[in-house]
Amino acid sequence: MYPLAQLGHLPVGCATSLTLCLVDRIAAYTMLAGLKNTGVVGAREVVVSFLVSALPTGLYFTIFFFSPAVIASLGCLTGAVYLTIYLGISLTVGAVGLLLGRLLLPRPGQAQKGGEQSREAVHTSWRDKLTKAARRTIPAFCRLAVVFMPVTFLVLIMLHTELVGQIMRQVDPILGYLGLPGPVLFVITTGVLSMIAAIGTLGPILQAGLVTPAEAVTALLVTSVLHYLYEFWSHGLPTNVSIFGPKLGMEVSLAVLLVREFATFQALGLVILLR
Repeated sequence: MYPLAQLGHLPVGCATSLTLCLVDRIAAYTMLAGLKNTGVVGAREVVVSFLVSALPTGLYFTIFFFSPAVIASLGCLTGAVYLTIYLGISLTVGAVGLLLGRLLLPRPGQAQKGGEQSREAVHTSWRDKLTKAARRTIPAFCRLAVVFMPVTFLVLIMLHTELVGQIMRQVDPILGYLGLPGPVLFVITTGVLSMIAAIGTLGPILQAGLVTPAEAVTALLVTSVLHYLYEFWSHGLPTNVSIFGPKLGMEVSLAVLLVREFATFQALGLVILLR
């Protein structure tokens, strides 16, 4: 991560925080807040680091959370397309962070003293945090399975009920404006609260032939737009405010939300055009 930090004109300590994002982003952001409190980095460095952290965080969520559920629900080909788009969105957010860093921050050579202090401050601590975070990966994956498997089972049953048929007939004209069939409603409603639940809901619908692979990917992107808004208010903003304080916590939360939503709308528009 050190070359990545240099590319965005970030100090050495930010590279350590980016590395920790590969296993535990909360621990990484806590380390970043510690660097801010000790004066090693400023508010701009925190915002830029937060945006750049979308790259390692996106890799982490893809490998340990989304990949097993997406491939199981959508199949290898459709799942690979969605995962590529998801990583592309994370790459876009990180690229915006790197661009802002190059525009707003001084070159690393001009802040070398602070970088050396940062290296000494975190050299002995990040490995311990990395180890502890890795131990929490398996329990987190188990919590994913607890959501994913029951949702998939319930949707399989609901697809054969008359109530679902009546609901689909009512909402089909509305979703038709987006070029999506009625069953997508269940994906969107469940996905606002949990993308894993949305993926689990979409699997049986796709396998039953009620949506095409292109419509499945489009549905997940539409769901992502709404889910990011829910995640901002329910998790992102409270967590960041508790870590960075009210002002800086609001700034990093809004920055990530706006850039991620913009990148998602770009991906959604591209999928609709190609579909």
